[in-house]
Amino acid sequence: KVYAVFNPLIQLLRPIPPIAFIPLAILWFGLGNPPAFFLIALGAFFPVLMNTIAGVRNVDAIYVRVAQNLGAPPATLFRRVLLPGAMPSILAGMRVGIGVAFICVIVAEMIAVNNGLGYRILEAREYFWSDKIIAGMISIGVIGLAIDGGMARLNDRLLRWHRGIENA
Repeated sequence: KVYAVFNPLIQLLRPIPPIAFIPLAILWFGLGNPPAFFLIALGAFFPVLMNTIAGVRNVDAIYVRVAQNLGAPPATLFRRVLLPGAMPSILAGMRVGIGVAFICVIVAEMIAVNNGLGYRILEAREYFWSDKIIAGMISIGVIGLAIDGGMARLNDRLLRWHRGIENA
């Protein structure tokens, strides 16, 4: 029921790139870090939300019915059945969301703040310093790789119980 009510709104807002919100973010929050934080949160929000919804909707109904038949209250049903069942999807959404958020960080630095790698790349562009541009791009790649590696390790740690194709 909740899904049917909110899904049209989610599907209306989800395709709008976070970058399109830059003018509004600057109007609402001014220049500096607040609009960047807004864009980062917005960039991460929809991948996490969509994967969480998919994860909860894909929890096998038999587990929900068994928990309900055993008298599990809603909080226990959520904590013991829905959350563990949806966790692989939630973590996948977080991994994608962090990647999108990182892209938003770089773009926000290029447009709305006066520091960071994105800002330095644009600054180097003004002086035609291609070596600094490439160094900035490589730095972004290395940071992205490290962040994704951290998320992959968190995934492995939180989902030790989950048997996927890797463990077959």
